[in-house]
Amino acid sequence: MDKRIIELWADIGSEEYWGDLVKRHKSTFVSFDDRWPQPGFIGRNYVNSQHPVLVMGQNPRASNTSRANDSDMEMFHLIQKHSKERSTGSLEALFSMMRLFMRGQSGYKPTWPPIRAAERHLDLELDNIAYLNLIPLATTGDRIVPAFREAFERSTERQLGRLQPAKIVVYGKRAYEKFVELGGGKWQVRYIEQRDFKDAPSVRSWLNSN
Repeated sequence: MDKRIIELWADIGSEEYWGDLVKRHKSTFVSFDDRWPQPGFIGRNYVNSQHPVLVMGQNPRASNTSRANDSDMEMFHLIQKHSKERSTGSLEALFSMMRLFMRGQSGYKPTWPPIRAAERHLDLELDNIAYLNLIPLATTGDRIVPAFREAFERSTERQLGRLQPAKIVVYGKRAYEKFVELGGGKWQVRYIEQRDFKDAPSVRSWLNSN
């Protein structure tokens, strides 16, 4: 794993990295006591892909009313561990758990909706893609505010620069519109509807085109 990616994922999973932003915008971001930042996921085959695809979802649990469950807490622990160890091993342990978590395997239920949609409707395999949230912080709302933009620039924009996806699929039109508003329009990007998936065939064709 690229050392720059190891360090970047460790930064984004660190409370210190976000402390000032969360403190300045307490009404925007959910406390770290309730939800830890989620830096993202890189499939085991993504780096070697000729045409890497990244799937993007909304920020994690965009509400201050959602309680963390046991699997959330396990993931938070591994994120914190990696932020301290900053090693290939700690990042691989996080990705291994997240792979099961995202697919609803080994007792982790249910499957994450963006991953379920990517696999069922776009013929993408989790091992071959990367996954990011629009921002890694949980928020008390989903309206674009200056603090939201700052979080995007500190995390998602930097990660995209490292991952260099050939194409990006955003889960949901609203998340897509926010991504474009925050600067995502410079990437090759489409979105897939969250309910009827009627646009899936055209998005799948787009992904398969050069």
